Amino acid sequence: MTFPRKKPKKPIALWRQNILSHHQSNPSRSDRNEFPLKVLKELIEEADGKCQCGCGKPDQSTHHVMPRGRDGRGVKTNGMRVNNICHDRIQTDEEELQRWIKVYRERHGNYFWYDGQDWEEHNRKLANESKLQLEKQQRMDEIEPVVTLLSTAAGRALRAKEIRLIDTLANKDINTLAKLMHDVVEASNHSTIKESYSYGERFED
Repeated sequence: MTFPRKKPKKPIALWRQNILSHHQSNPSRSDRNEFPLKVLKELIEEADGKCQCGCGKPDQSTHHVMPRGRDGRGVKTNGMRVNNICHDRIQTDEEELQRWIKVYRERHGNYFWYDGQDWEEHNRKLANESKLQLEKQQRMDEIEPVVTLLSTAAGRALRAKEIRLIDTLANKDINTLAKLMHDVVEASNHSTIKESYSYGERFED
């Protein structure tokens, strides 16, 4: 019995070889939460052998001000050199932990524990929120003429659910409705009201 011969593998085009070699996978969460050796050396040097909580004891370990379990990264602004006794106390006393978090917020900013990846995600989120807000404002500018005309015709401000209904309309439908409401309001403003006279009142013809 003969088996069909396997087709030889097609060689990879030169331009595709090592195309992803410059890409590196993102470090894991646990890796990002560890202090790099360079950061540890800087923290140790700056502490000058003293616990940074002010107790006067020698420093023995590096504390994450924002805990690793709460995504506190291994960045210098999240590091604090402490004595082991102080370290245990801070980690088990939520009130004292929050006190030091407040101190570091004031010292380094609201997101003092962020690393580069956190800042990228944070800035991307802010950019998306800003874009959505701009789109929302542009949409409100588009429907504003209809909202104004309907408010004038109704003699009151439109309710939120009524504005949401207008917002669901396509642009061409909004333009059509705007023209219609403009004509309605104009016709109402220029309508002829016949004068009325009381019984027995003379009038000239």
